[in-house]
Amino acid sequence: MTSTTQFNRYMWLVELLYSRGALTKEQIDRYWARSYYNEKQESTIPKRTFVRMKEAIAMLFDIEISFSKTRGYYISNREDISQDDIRSWRINTFAVSNILHESADLKGRILLEDIPSGNRFLTQVIDAMRQSKTIMVEYQNFQMSQPCEFEISPYCLKVFKQRWYILGPRTDSKDLHFYSLDRFCSLTITEHEFSVPKRFDAEEYFLGFYGIMRDNNKVERVRVQATAFRANYLRSLPLHNSQKEIERTPAHSVFEYRIAPTADFIQELRAIGPDIIVLQPQWLRERIVEEAKQIITNYK
Repeated sequence: MTSTTQFNRYMWLVELLYSRGALTKEQIDRYWARSYYNEKQESTIPKRTFVRMKEAIAMLFDIEISFSKTRGYYISNREDISQDDIRSWRINTFAVSNILHESADLKGRILLEDIPSGNRFLTQVIDAMRQSKTIMVEYQNFQMSQPCEFEISPYCLKVFKQRWYILGPRTDSKDLHFYSLDRFCSLTITEHEFSVPKRFDAEEYFLGFYGIMRDNNKVERVRVQATAFRANYLRSLPLHNSQKEIERTPAHSVFEYRIAPTADFIQELRAIGPDIIVLQPQWLRERIVEEAKQIITNYK
């Protein structure tokens, strides 16, 4: 049985080697000496303890810590972790938590964004997913004057724009819908079991889409021209995983996507404003123009 203290120590070592790269045992000990999780204020990690930590990390997280005389200790399957969204997210989340713990003296100078509903219902939803149990919810979206109650089979969770969403069907329908956790008024895990269809793949379901909307749009080639300034932002944080830079000049860059231009993707393009121009498809270009005209009309 792994205690919270042990778990935090394992995550500390994983995050240290993941973010810093290869380190000698002496370097690891120096970081440990000033770590928030070093409750006993040890100057070093005892050799036997260090060996047990490596073994536990391999068993719990499938993360291999190897040793080289020239490099020191390092994560040998680092590439596997970078391609695993959950493991990467867990390490990055712990890294932020760790640095905040160790930087208590900077309170008031590190400002974070809140994710509504993240603490209130997220753990219950995950618990229901692990048990393959449906959830009974009271739900009230922005179009409803009163909340309504129904039962959901939670297939998967997705976070988008600081909101957590459940994707799944209601028990009275086979259609998949999104439900925002911050629109829940109450949530109860039922005793009713459900099973996710074998053909359902969450990553494949969202492939070619931006955000949570699917609409009736089909995946197609979208090309946009961005100013040189805006292109820097798109390179560092792509709009979609299909993004490719197909042209680059001192004045602008052209990016191509294989994506369904849904309402939330169009909204993102509008938010960028005059720094971006839709080149194709023509219907999307015309829609952006018409919406721009409507904005001008509204201000008149």
